[in-house]
Parts: sequence; C-alpha cells; structure tokens
Amino acid sequence: MEHILIKVYGSISNANQELYEAALAMIEEQDENAVELDGSFFTISFEGIYFMMDDFIEAIKPHLTKECSGRIDYIDVDEWSLTRFWIEGGLITHNTADLNHVMDHSGH
Repeated sequence: MEHILIKVYGSISNANQELYEAALAMIEEQDENAVELDGSFFTISFEGIYFMMDDFIEAIKPHLTKECSGRIDYIDVDEWSLTRFWIEGGLITHNTADLNHVMDHSGH
C-alpha cells in the first residue's frame, strides 16, 4: 500500500480545453484520471507521494481567462501544511497554513 504524502483537490469554473490538456500533460504519467473537464468545469483529485505543484500551476496559468474562477488545495501531509491557490479573473494567488490552523487561514 502506497503511503499518501500529497493530496491535491480543486476545481476551476469556466475552464477551457487547452487548460485541461495542459493539466493532463503535466500529470498523465502519475495519474491521468486525476483531472477531468465536464463542459467548462475542471476538477483535479490527486493523492500520491509526489506532485510538482509549481510546475502544474505554471502549466495551467497561460490558459486561464478572466472568466475562470476556483481554487486548488495542495496538502502536504509530511510538512503538515495546506497551500490554497485561489483563481479569479485570470490571476492566481496563494497562501499556506499549518493544518492545525487551516480553518483560520483558508477563507472559511
């Protein structure tokens, strides 16, 4: 049984096929079923031992439009942290919080 160290979950509304293809190309060797595009609703659901989050963000960034909105959470169990990437108006911002205090820092 694989020990889960990284979890990546999220969605983007008003996504396009190019964003989906960039995301798929980025992670297809790890888990091609981790990303999905249903109409214009993109989702990612990944669990594993390693995920190149910075490269993933850079891969999808050129395909974000002003209409795109959503969030992607990167949970590092080993570091006990959550980094939330907010997507709004074609821009990406993020913050990181300790999992013990995630509700205080995640915008809930």
